[in-house]
Amino acid sequence: MAARRARADHTGMERATPGTCPVCQRGDLISISMTVSGNDLSFTTCHLCEAKWWHRDGEPVPLQSVIGTVLVRKD
Repeated sequence: MAARRARADHTGMERATPGTCPVCQRGDLISISMTVSGNDLSFTTCHLCEAKWWHRDGEPVPLQSVIGTVLVRKD
């Protein structure tokens, strides 16, 4: 009897980010969270329509403010 194999397209799906895109109302969301300069930052994008947005400490923020947080200035 041959060993059963897991289907590759189901591997890791239990960790998928729940939610529906607020832009297209159809796409699945992909989210990445990180801590930068003591702030919790999260980047989310829609797999279908590619809409993108950022949150800092749970509040929506524009990309420009995220770039300012991440850049390290050298004197």
